[in-house]
Amino acid sequence: MKLLTESAVNLSHTNPSVAKEQAALARRVKLRFNVRLDPSFGRFTCRGCKNLLVPGVNARVRLGHGKTTVLRVTCTDCGHVNRKIVKRPYIQSEAARKSAS
Repeated sequence: MKLLTESAVNLSHTNPSVAKEQAALARRVKLRFNVRLDPSFGRFTCRGCKNLLVPGVNARVRLGHGKTTVLRVTCTDCGHVNRKIVKRPYIQSEAARKSAS
């Protein structure tokens, strides 16, 4: 299943129809044998249409700036938007670090 997903992602730029078939096959194997996919590959699946998502090929990725930074991945096939909150690293000032130690 991992090999099928990696192959689908790699082939998506050159041969999208084969990549789509491989991603669908990997999903069927996952559901049939009740196997969890590695979380790093979870972002390559659309939650709306369950198709392969590859940024730049059939997905648009935008970074929203505001009080909380949000990563928006939009599927161009079905239009579903997946949002993920990106936590900002806490940067401590130089004076606060000296007083804490």
